[in-house]
Amino acid sequence: MENLAKQSELLFIWDAKMCNPNGDMSADNAPRFDEVDEKAIVSDVRLKRTIRDDLQHRKNELIFINNEEITSKGLKAEERFAEIKDKYKNEKLEDLPIFLKCIDNRIFGGVAPQSGIQLLGAVQFSWTKSLNKTETILKSGTGAFVNKKEKAEETGRYQKTFRADNYIPYGLFAMYGTVNRMQAQKAETKEKDILTMLDSLWMGTKFLNTRSKEGQKPRLLIRIVYKAESKYFIGLLDEFISLKNEDSSLIRSIDEVELDFKKLKIAISTAKDEIESVFMVIDDSLSKYKADLESIDKVKFVEETKIIES
Repeated sequence: MENLAKQSELLFIWDAKMCNPNGDMSADNAPRFDEVDEKAIVSDVRLKRTIRDDLQHRKNELIFINNEEITSKGLKAEERFAEIKDKYKNEKLEDLPIFLKCIDNRIFGGVAPQSGIQLLGAVQFSWTKSLNKTETILKSGTGAFVNKKEKAEETGRYQKTFRADNYIPYGLFAMYGTVNRMQAQKAETKEKDILTMLDSLWMGTKFLNTRSKEGQKPRLLIRIVYKAESKYFIGLLDEFISLKNEDSSLIRSIDEVELDFKKLKIAISTAKDEIESVFMVIDDSLSKYKADLESIDKVKFVEETKIIES
């Protein structure tokens, strides 16, 4: 297939300050958290939601898992697929090509069981934990409207509702992902789809502006692209990133972070004969590491506004 997505590995580093990066629905939407190692957790589903929202709202792309459509209409997977098929009924396409009209299906895969579609996506992300130790903080606050139409005896005023805010002070995350060329063939995933997704990963994180999600920012995006004939992966790139801070629980901003890229550089150097290029987008806040990262063989730095063009 022409312009098929390239075999590659991804590492996305971002941070979250005074917010809830991934609520746990089974725990009153408190931040996902590992009590043993005192680290916050973010799932792959949360990251995919960020990407899908940006694809849909900023880029006007057709996506299959459209939360607004699904929740407002109470749609099951097959009912959502029926809507897509109706949209393209004049093109007289078979089910799979219609299914692949949705960019998120081409990237992440999807299912329409009754139509016999169960597609594994070319792109997969792992769950991740914060590089630093942190904590969850629960604070109460006052709501905007009154609770009941009765004045409090003590003040002679109406009593407002109360709310509870649950957040982490600071978390720095490094999430690992892969682009599988064999799955890209099945899902007809183009290289343009991958670059569009990476742009939405970066910019979508910047545009997270709900009350619980505001406070997150992308810091570094790395994509290791392998040669067409290569069947190699370094694997779990997040394990090659660490903090030098003596007590990571004290970190409260990106300026206080001390990152160590030594193991990552060694891993890339060891695999250099398998690698076509190393693509990086770096935020100005990490500019002090740029000279060190520039020493990586075949590295190419890309401006955040030109990710799709790369």
